[in-house]
Amino acid sequence: MRHVSENETTLLRAEAGHRRHRGCFGCLVQILGALAFGVLVIYALTALLAPWAFYLGGSFHIFPYWQGWGILHAKSGDYPLYLQFEPSYRGGSRMYPTSRLSGIAHLCTPRGQRFRMKLSGDMRLNLPVHTDGEAISFRLLNWPPFRGGFQASHRPLIDLVGHWKNPDLVLDDHSSLHRAFLADGSVIEKTPADLPYKGEVVPVTIKPGTYAEFEEACRAGK
Repeated sequence: MRHVSENETTLLRAEAGHRRHRGCFGCLVQILGALAFGVLVIYALTALLAPWAFYLGGSFHIFPYWQGWGILHAKSGDYPLYLQFEPSYRGGSRMYPTSRLSGIAHLCTPRGQRFRMKLSGDMRLNLPVHTDGEAISFRLLNWPPFRGGFQASHRPLIDLVGHWKNPDLVLDDHSSLHRAFLADGSVIEKTPADLPYKGEVVPVTIKPGTYAEFEEACRAGK
């Protein structure tokens, strides 16, 4: 039986380490390749099924989503609101098929509270590339990070309805702020039996903008 010299042992260890390093690098390349392929598939699917997503707001943009913010001026105070959304290919009604939307929203209240919200929305089916004048609606549910799916209550719940007036969204809250917040701006945890469904309707124009601009509006509101 031949004894392995110290030099041979060192060489064998170095070769094994090189193989491990090469193996890890190969795994990384495969993961990055899979991610790139997934992005290309999503882009191709969007270009085929929802080309209008690249023109939301009236001009072409490389990423098929839209973001903007505005302020709801209600009797109970000012509510800065940020929206970001894109086409969604999950769910929807078979009886009334629509172009589905999904995304996130953020809402600030006059009391300084902030809510991260899950956004779902609808526009009509078979949209043209340019959506100017098209009707649109949203539902926003309180959905904190990591635990939104485990909450029993998703209040506040905000509904928005309106249309595109490029490059803006012209909406109103369909009286949902009236049903979500008290006169002092605090959240209604349980709807009082005597609260009328219809109340103040608050208009809002959502203009193209960034989350950073929304954050600045929230701080200014405080």
